[in-house]
Amino acid sequence: MAASASLTSSATEEELTLTVKWSGKEYAVRVCGDDSVAGLKRRICELTNVLPKRQKLLYPKISKKLADDFAFLSQLPLKSSLKMTMIG
Repeated sequence: MAASASLTSSATEEELTLTVKWSGKEYAVRVCGDDSVAGLKRRICELTNVLPKRQKLLYPKISKKLADDFAFLSQLPLKSSLKMTMIG
């Protein structure tokens, strides 16, 4: 059990820097793979003052998954330096 825990923790602790475009500006948001979509939205709120419940994150092919606040970022095909658009 300890071996599987160490394998999953190293994969989920990977840090990503995502770029969120909103209102003509770009914001760099640093997240970890073990963060949820809700955690990502909280970090975006800190930068933009747009409440998480008002945020809609757009990225081709995974927009529906970004609507699920309970999904972990490690479960999504996200890459560092990814650019997504926010409406809110």
